[in-house]
Amino acid sequence: MEVNKAIDDTRRREIEAEEELRHQVRRRLDVEHGIVAAESAAQGFGKKVLEFFNSTLGMWLLSSVVLTGGAALIQNIQHNHEIEQKNREQLSTHRFEVTHRLDQMEYSLRRAKTVGDAKAAMDGMFKSKFPLSPDLQNKSLGSLYLTMLQLVSGTSDKKSTEVMDFIRRLEEAELALQALPDDKPLDTEQREHLRKLLNSIKNLHLS
Repeated sequence: MEVNKAIDDTRRREIEAEEELRHQVRRRLDVEHGIVAAESAAQGFGKKVLEFFNSTLGMWLLSSVVLTGGAALIQNIQHNHEIEQKNREQLSTHRFEVTHRLDQMEYSLRRAKTVGDAKAAMDGMFKSKFPLSPDLQNKSLGSLYLTMLQLVSGTSDKKSTEVMDFIRRLEEAELALQALPDDKPLDTEQREHLRKLLNSIKNLHLS
């Protein structure tokens, strides 16, 4: 009896092991079948997409999207280029006009003998007698420089503040001249003060 029982136990364990093995094999096959099925579905979808874009309708749709997007991109690039080109031209015109205006004022001031001569030299603060660009003739020096600041990216705030401060001081000096009679001789101190302000503006402008 004991021997038979031992045989039965051994057989039962063998059967259980076989069942477990079959269960593991079946589960692995199910997983592999699912992966294969998923890959097959993905490949089928990709194949259908390729077939669609190879069709007449697909090619027309694809070309329409590409042409529309490409045309919009090219148009945007061209528009930005035109704006940048216009800004560069405007900046160059203003830069030369400011330099020309400062040179005119400095030249006239060197020749000035009376307060009236100095007043005439300082007229360049507000307009140009011989402008390089007629459109800028009646623009003040401060207005010209402010426009330049808007056209230049990354301009130093410190430099901009210094230039505008010298322009303001030059305007104040010009206003002080207006209170004096035109026939009064221009003394050395007045000339030197105006000349230093002009040179300070010019040096910062050209730097």
